[in-house]
Amino acid sequence: MVAVKLLGIAPYEELNQSMHIIGTQYQDVETTVYTADLEEGQKLAISLATEGYDAIISRGGTAKLIQRAVSLPVIDVSLSMYDILSAIRLAENYTKNFAIVGYPSITEKAHLLCDLLGYNIEIHTIDEDIDAEEVLDSLAQKNYELILCDAITNRIALLKSLNTILITSGFESIKNAYHEALTIVKHVNQEKRKRAILEQGLLSQEQDFLIFDASYQIQFTNLTTEFAQEILTYLENKPKKEAQQYYSSTKEQFFTLTTKEFTVGSDDTYSSCFVKEHQAPITRNKQDVYYQRKAEVAEKFSAKLLFTQFIPESINQEVKKNNDYYQTYLVFGESGTAKKNIAYRIFLDQKQDQNFLITINCKLATDKLWKFLVNASNGPFVDVHNTIFFENVEQLSLKDIERLISLIKSTNVTKQNHLIFTYDGNKSDDQTKFDRLISQLNSANLYAPSIRERKNELSIITTLILNKMNIECNKEIIGFEPKALETFLAFDWPGNLNQLQYCIKELVVNASTHYISEHQVVELLNKERLIQSFAHMNMTNFTAKNSLHQPTLFDYTKEIILNVLEQNNGNQTKTANQLAISRTTLWRYLKNTE
Repeated sequence: MVAVKLLGIAPYEELNQSMHIIGTQYQDVETTVYTADLEEGQKLAISLATEGYDAIISRGGTAKLIQRAVSLPVIDVSLSMYDILSAIRLAENYTKNFAIVGYPSITEKAHLLCDLLGYNIEIHTIDEDIDAEEVLDSLAQKNYELILCDAITNRIALLKSLNTILITSGFESIKNAYHEALTIVKHVNQEKRKRAILEQGLLSQEQDFLIFDASYQIQFTNLTTEFAQEILTYLENKPKKEAQQYYSSTKEQFFTLTTKEFTVGSDDTYSSCFVKEHQAPITRNKQDVYYQRKAEVAEKFSAKLLFTQFIPESINQEVKKNNDYYQTYLVFGESGTAKKNIAYRIFLDQKQDQNFLITINCKLATDKLWKFLVNASNGPFVDVHNTIFFENVEQLSLKDIERLISLIKSTNVTKQNHLIFTYDGNKSDDQTKFDRLISQLNSANLYAPSIRERKNELSIITTLILNKMNIECNKEIIGFEPKALETFLAFDWPGNLNQLQYCIKELVVNASTHYISEHQVVELLNKERLIQSFAHMNMTNFTAKNSLHQPTLFDYTKEIILNVLEQNNGNQTKTANQLAISRTTLWRYLKNTE
């Protein structure tokens, strides 16, 4: 039996993962899933439409755009009432001040659900005539704390630093889309089979190529949509020749293009283009230095569900206020705070120096770095209109800090570039480094607050991370049990946002019901305390019986227990409870302390 070929184009990565999981449940269905949104998804569908797929599964606005562009059946992964209700219930756990924004596929069901259940929730429908940005700006002015939305609106909201919960399609909705696709395919299978034979014959050739019409529209290609479009843009501005040489700035490689016209019917003209790769030039990106264009940084901001939401609103306002007055920024704080996120926000909000964000990882800095900075041909300090980001500047020695400050002053690099530094106070071995940077850089100094200083935001941050982890892990956790949440929020979180993220992920992965239990939280936090105690132990003073004795796992565990016991002023019951061990186990370790 010939397998049915389905093409999935998911507007966001997490839907891609869910579609892969559902696709494996159908033995006679071959599913290929890509992640692409709106116009990108439409272009991808056009380029893949002749590769033998029987139908396309997508969602929302992306599905509508694809329907206009291809002749294949396009099935929209709709949202069920349960999907919307789950998002509302998740939001209700932590705030009543939220609104729903999205395309009619979401808002029509949301209106019906609110009418049936008596919910009083503000709902806004967006379409081609109603701008999502205006709606979101209006809700921000009304001080809404949370927006429930679809993927398109979510991307715009994140760039505006609004808190969001993405309403995702559950497994049942995706299954329904698969069933609908298979039903449609049955009625068009004969025609599809003829097309599949033709397309597979083309794809069996080990040659990169594309076919386009007289208007330079892609008809078929085995290249990526981005690369194929770049080739067409180049060819459109060149006189037609049999062979042309082309350099791709996207791939940073050389190619020879061979083009040939042909006619279908009486007057429809098309062209084929065969692509042959040549040796690539040396890329500028290395381990310690990385170049990113503004569009790449903006894409990361929109793709990561929490990338902007880790940044306190006070910092966003401070960045906007300083935009016209500073060329240099120093972002400092504890480990695990939003320092890098803030650096990216500074770069995106700037009005100038946005050619490249040049990230220099100071952890990996070598002597070659100093020569590279002032290299006459491509050094960042002699280039213009870029932002140079020194990440983890505390990792430089004091001597190198002084060297960097001297270089900044002698080259006047800030006249035509911006500089950003991040400084991790937990990892610095010399306070003098920070003092010198503060006194010499003439920078806007931004402090990334710790979780301890953001306790009033911790509940909503936890909700947003829980939503993210639900999507990443294909889970449907609604929230915490009341005492579990109370215990979770009361923890000190010394690792800040980084620790908060991996802990919530562990809770989501291990949850056996729709709610995270108090027992789960207590177990996890006990483990985190053990990790903290072990990290803070001074191993140079390890109490070995003699210098020849190699510490065992028993020795290390005993040292942790003694450390926690000392913190609890000798209280054995409190120590045993805190470490989640029995009094008998505690006594056994203490017995062997002599």
